Amino acid sequence: MLHAQGSHYDVIIVGSGLQGLVAAKTYLSLAPDTSLLILDSNRTIGGVWATENIYPGLKTNNQVGTFEFTDFDIQEVCRGKVAKGQHIRGEVVHEYLVKYAEKHGLMKRMRLGCKVTTAEHLPGREGGWRLTVIATDGDTRIPKVAEGDLKGQEDATILTASKLMVATGLTSTPMPISLPGASYFTPPLLTFHDFRRSGTQILDDPNIQHVVVYGSAKSAYDTVHAFASRAKKVTWVIRGSGHGPVYMAPSHIQAGPMKLWLEPLVTTRFLTLFSPCIWGESDGFGSVRRWLHGTKFGRMIVKAFWKKLGGDVVTQTGLKTKGAEVKKLLPKEEAMWYANGLSILNYGEDIHRYLMDGTVTVFRRDIDRLKGRKFIFTTGEETADVDAAICSTGWRWDSGIDFLPKSEHADLGIPSVHYTKAQKKTWEVLEKRADKEILERFPMLADGPGIDKDDRVIPKPEDDDDSENAAADPAKQTREEHTPWRLFRGIAPPTSPQKDLVFLGMMLSLQTVLRSEMAALWAYAYLNHRLQPQLQLSDSPPPKPKASEKTSLDQPSGMMQGWLYDTALFNRFGRWRYPMGYGARFPDFVFDGLPYFDMMLQDLGLKNWRKGRSWFAELFSGPYLAGDYRGMVDEWRRLHGKRK
Repeated sequence: MLHAQGSHYDVIIVGSGLQGLVAAKTYLSLAPDTSLLILDSNRTIGGVWATENIYPGLKTNNQVGTFEFTDFDIQEVCRGKVAKGQHIRGEVVHEYLVKYAEKHGLMKRMRLGCKVTTAEHLPGREGGWRLTVIATDGDTRIPKVAEGDLKGQEDATILTASKLMVATGLTSTPMPISLPGASYFTPPLLTFHDFRRSGTQILDDPNIQHVVVYGSAKSAYDTVHAFASRAKKVTWVIRGSGHGPVYMAPSHIQAGPMKLWLEPLVTTRFLTLFSPCIWGESDGFGSVRRWLHGTKFGRMIVKAFWKKLGGDVVTQTGLKTKGAEVKKLLPKEEAMWYANGLSILNYGEDIHRYLMDGTVTVFRRDIDRLKGRKFIFTTGEETADVDAAICSTGWRWDSGIDFLPKSEHADLGIPSVHYTKAQKKTWEVLEKRADKEILERFPMLADGPGIDKDDRVIPKPEDDDDSENAAADPAKQTREEHTPWRLFRGIAPPTSPQKDLVFLGMMLSLQTVLRSEMAALWAYAYLNHRLQPQLQLSDSPPPKPKASEKTSLDQPSGMMQGWLYDTALFNRFGRWRYPMGYGARFPDFVFDGLPYFDMMLQDLGLKNWRKGRSWFAELFSGPYLAGDYRGMVDEWRRLHGKRK
C-alpha cells in the first residue's frame, strides 16, 4: 500500500542510499502493511553509489567480504564482477544496491528526483511531520501542489508522515568554496561534488592539463590519482594550519612473517580493547579495559600499540623513504587520533610514483588568495598558471533539511545556530560534566592534539550582490559555528517524547553496511516504543549540578535525564578521542565499531557475544563479519513474539 489518506504516509524515509534501503527493508519486514515512501534528490538510487555520483576510478575502501548485507551475498548477486581480495568498483556497488531494492520490493515505493527542503514538526502528543518536497529531476509521480505560503517554492508538494527517517548521510552537500579571491579566479573552480558529477568530461578535456587539487582527505587522494594517472600535471595543496594528510594504509600490512588484512583487524575483539572507548564496557571486558586505560602501565601498552600501528603504515607505504615530495604526505599526529582518517590505498598501483616522477607537486601551505590563474600562498609563493581547480574540502555535515520550528533544534540534536541561551547553557553544563568524567576514565585523552578552530564552522554561501567583495576579503564572508550532532546512540533525538524521528548514517565507521543494518533495526524498535536501552555510558548517575549550573533539564525527569547525559558523553567523547578526525562534529570511529555493535544489540535485547560462549573464543576466534550477525531481525522478532 503506497498511499494513505492522499499525501499522508506512515513512514517517510529521506535518502535511497545504503542506509535508507536497509531501513525500508527492515521496517517492512517487521510491519509489512506500513505505507512507506522513500524520497531521494538523485536520479538513481544508491546515495554515494548513485550512477551520477560514480566518478572515474571510484571503489570501496572495503574489500569483498566486508561490504555486503548479512543476507545478500555480493559475490553471488554480482557474479563474475567481484572476487575475493578485490576492492569493489562503484558501478558494481550500484548494481548490488539496485538488486537489493528490487528483491525487497522497494522500487515501487521510491520517488527519485525529489528533494525535501523543510520538515515541520506537527503539534500534539502524536507528533508527525509535514514535509515540503520539490522536484529536482521531474518525477511526475510527485504532483505539484501550489501553496501561497511557500515563498519561491510555489510548485512544491506537501507530504505528511507519522514517522520520519532521515538517511541522507554526511556526503550529500559539498562545503561551499570560501577561498579569498575565488571570484577573481578565471579557470573552473569546482567542488569535489562537481568532479563526482562530471569527472569524465573534466578528465577528458584537452584544455585542462594542469590542475590544483585542494584538500588532504581520501577524496583528495582519489582526485589526484584520477588526474595524474591521465598524465595531467597536478599541484596538490594541503592547508598548512589544518589537520594535514590522513593515514593511507595498504589493504594488508606485514606483521613479522604474516601479512594481515587490515580491515577485519578492527572487528577482532582482542584488538578493540586497545582503543579508549566510552561505550567499550558493553563488550563484557570492562575489567580489562579499566586496567588498560586506567593504570599507568596499561596506558604504556596502549600507547605502544598505536605507535606500532601508525609506524607500520608509514614504513610499509614508504612515506619516509620515497623522497622529499612523498614525505610531505606524512600525517601530523599518531594514528590513534584519526578514526576514519585512517583510510585505504585502493588504486591498484603505487600513487606515490606520480610524486616521485614530478607529475604531482605538493604544497603544504595556507592559501592567501586566488588571483587570475594562480593560487597565492601566505609565504608569498604561488603556483604556475592552472587550468582548473578541485576543492576537495569536505561536506556540509548538517542535516540538509530545514527543520521547523527552529526552537526545537536543540531537542532534535541537529547541528544548528539557533539554540537559545538556555539551551546553550544546558549543553554547556552537560558537556562540562561529560568532559570531566571522560578525562578521569581515560587520562591519556587529555594529551591529544587540539581540535582545528574551523572544525565546527560551515561557510555560508555568499550573497549574489556582494559575492566579489566577499570572495576577495575573508572578513566579509559569513562563517557560522554550528553545534555538533547530539543524538542518543548517534541516531535518536535526545528529548523527543513522540519518538517520531530518527537520523541514520550521521556517523562514520569502517563497518558501514553492518552498522546500517543494526541502526535500521534499532530505529524500528525506537520508533515503535519497543526499545529499552540497558547500558548507561556513565560509571555513575549524572552528578548533581551546582546551584550556579542548574538548567531546566536538571529537574528530575527519570530516563530522559539519563538519555541526555549519555548523549553528552557519547558525542563529547568523539571530540577527545578523535580530534584529527571528525569527532568534534559527529561520531567518527574505527576500532570502537565492535563495542558499538555490542551496545546496540544489548539495547535490542539480543546477544552480543556471537563467537561461542567462552571469553577465549570471543577474544581470539577471529574478526566479526557479516555472517556473525545474520538473522538479527528474526531474532528480535522471535524475542518480541512478532509474526512475519
